[in-house]
Amino acid sequence: MTPPSSDAISVVISTYQRADACERALRSILAQTESPLEVLVCDNGSTDDTQERMSGWERQDPRVRYLRTQTNSGTPATTRNLGIEHARGELIAFCDDDDAWLPGKLATQRTALALEGADAIATNALRTDGSTYFPAAAASWRPTRSDLLWANPIITSSALVRREELLSAGGFPTEPRLSGLEDYATWLELARRGTQFVVLADALVRYDDSSGDRLSLDRVRIELAVARLAWSHALRDRMTPADLRAALRRTAGAVHVVGAEALTAFRRSRDGAGTGGSTRDRGVDL
Repeated sequence: MTPPSSDAISVVISTYQRADACERALRSILAQTESPLEVLVCDNGSTDDTQERMSGWERQDPRVRYLRTQTNSGTPATTRNLGIEHARGELIAFCDDDDAWLPGKLATQRTALALEGADAIATNALRTDGSTYFPAAAASWRPTRSDLLWANPIITSSALVRREELLSAGGFPTEPRLSGLEDYATWLELARRGTQFVVLADALVRYDDSSGDRLSLDRVRIELAVARLAWSHALRDRMTPADLRAALRRTAGAVHVVGAEALTAFRRSRDGAGTGGSTRDRGVDL
């Protein structure tokens, strides 16, 4: 077998119990105007028919490789790392199983990678309602580590990263304390190590934010964990004024979310107690 070229692209899909959505994501990748070297569908121990269906894709298209863990690890980091480990390309692109790519994504990113001289290229995305994820995005932006501490501008399903950069950072963290923040923690670690990011304003991904298991359902835990993560990075090296401002802003954001959630919980409890019934009885969605 001819070895892949140095700029060949491997795509990693991390999936669990979403066979239909995973097939949709896979089709969008295989239909790219610039074909990837391979698509590694990495299954986190699904018990539905994902294995049967993805094995079928593997048999019919030589670009598809199906990998799986026997049991679910509880984090997509495990299967993303599995894909990075087995990838043959020097560039790794990621796609969550409930997202999809728009035509021309890889071609646009490869061009930008060469023009910008970057190590990682991310893009904008279309939300479920058709709006853009970053409506005021600049055409091309090079976020610094301090910028990443302020906010996460990297949509994982849009990211294209040099494999050697991911390996040097240890891949995606699997610690339980970073559950739900695996991707953000990875981008921060890459930035700390000097990885050069570019974010394009082009919306080249369809980002599904309609499902109930997106991170917004666990806002307090996530915001507090993000603040801790920001401070750990800001304090690990010599802290700049921009790093300090970013960490303080993250802390303020976490305090605001905690306060808002506490107020909402108090109002629900008060309303429920005042009527002799639960808030669910009053039609409030808990």
